[in-house]
Amino acid sequence: MKRPILSAVLVPAVVLISSGILLATAAAPTHKLGRTKALPKGVGTKIAGLIDKAGYQIASPKGPVCSIWLVKDVPIRDKFKPTLSVKYPFTAGQLVGLLQVHTKTGYTDFRGQELKPGVYTLRYGQQPEDGNHVGTSELADFLLALPAKVDQDPKPIFGFEDLSSKSAKSAGATHPAIFSMVPGGKKPIKTAAVTHDEDHGFWILNVPAPAKTKAKTKAVVNLKFIAIGRSPE
Repeated sequence: MKRPILSAVLVPAVVLISSGILLATAAAPTHKLGRTKALPKGVGTKIAGLIDKAGYQIASPKGPVCSIWLVKDVPIRDKFKPTLSVKYPFTAGQLVGLLQVHTKTGYTDFRGQELKPGVYTLRYGQQPEDGNHVGTSELADFLLALPAKVDQDPKPIFGFEDLSSKSAKSAGATHPAIFSMVPGGKKPIKTAAVTHDEDHGFWILNVPAPAKTKAKTKAVVNLKFIAIGRSPE
């Protein structure tokens, strides 16, 4: 049975450019997308058991920048209806995947906070409506990076303060390390791709993420987030 697609806004089509390691890219790219076949070291045993070993690696002309792995069947909410600011059917604090930073210097989160080379878990969170984040992003949907060495329990981290404080350790700062998500689009993503937002200088990872509801109904979520790039704010 085919999985239904959960998504939000139409996005540009991409093209499969070769068989093998490369998947798809934007026109005239400087960054390319490849696949990984194994999980990085330093991931907790319980979390590693939930992650798909076939991940995605974004590389610049100078070499690998970062790699991302997703939960095999990412949990989604039953009967989810998107709003103007929330487009993803996830639960705040839930595990979505892993991030490995390869570059020695210069890799930042969406706020411009530098993340050192290493492995981080990626959990879903929502931007608080407290007046301090106006203009950061049109969506409330974000991924938060937590150091994998301290985040080893796959259960959701409930409570924004707890999730935030643990994520802040990724950048050695007081603010969590965040990656802005982008509306998934109504058109199913057939081929994973990294696309370039030339106006903002963003590199966006676009992947079809296998998902499952609490009722065990299978689906596919168009998952998109800014893997490389920072907010101008």
